[in-house]
Amino acid sequence: MLRSDLAGAAAVVRRDFLVFVSYRFRFLSEIVAATLAVALFYYVSRLVTSGAFTSSDEYFAFAVMGLVVLEVLTAALVVMPLALRQELVAGTFERSLVSAFGPVQYLLAMSVFPFLSTLVRAMITITVAVVVFGMPVDWSTAILALPTVALGFVAFLPFALLITAAVFVVKQVGAGSGLLLACLSISAGVLFPVFLLPDWIEWTSDVQPLTPALDLLRHLVTGSPIDSVWTTTLRLAAFAAVLLPVSIVALSACLRYAQRHGTVLEY
Repeated sequence: MLRSDLAGAAAVVRRDFLVFVSYRFRFLSEIVAATLAVALFYYVSRLVTSGAFTSSDEYFAFAVMGLVVLEVLTAALVVMPLALRQELVAGTFERSLVSAFGPVQYLLAMSVFPFLSTLVRAMITITVAVVVFGMPVDWSTAILALPTVALGFVAFLPFALLITAAVFVVKQVGAGSGLLLACLSISAGVLFPVFLLPDWIEWTSDVQPLTPALDLLRHLVTGSPIDSVWTTTLRLAAFAAVLLPVSIVALSACLRYAQRHGTVLEY
């Protein structure tokens, strides 16, 4: 059973990869987009004079790592619901409904290639920031950023599954995923420190996984201070361990609801 599930997941990843490479300039466009984003925040950082940072270079490193985690969050929250919506429109999702692999496993497998491609984009972003713009890196711990990105993606995945589950019920969730992405980005301090938030909203940074993912990644790559590496890692893992089973149950429930009402393939 496990072997057949792994084979099914591998087939989904292979399909997504072939679709990706069928656009000949897709990878080049990813490099150009990453370079432009890094360049934008490099020159914005030259204007930063706030006491929150000791130098423009410190803010530049802060913003680059924020961009990296934002890419991971976007891949988790936006790609899967959008892909499901496209398959419903194209009429291809019904194959997963009648396959031995199953629709829930199929949707989980659909998250693998977006994660892998996001991991490559993150590496490109950091490489451009280091090679072209001289961002300082703590090489002794930088390699640990790879498993951290993977753990962060798994921690963000429950939110994507909940949004995907909503597609089966309300069909249109694009605005909702965009709003959630914006709220998480603001409350976690993607491009500015959390302590700059008003007191009445600062608490939201402690109740979602984006904040520990950012803190941990910034510490590992750029050496920024952190209260405790192990505590932050455990917080991030706890979000994944607690929320992932709940989100899978919710996804299955919404799918069964759509099946009972005969609306699974409606869009």
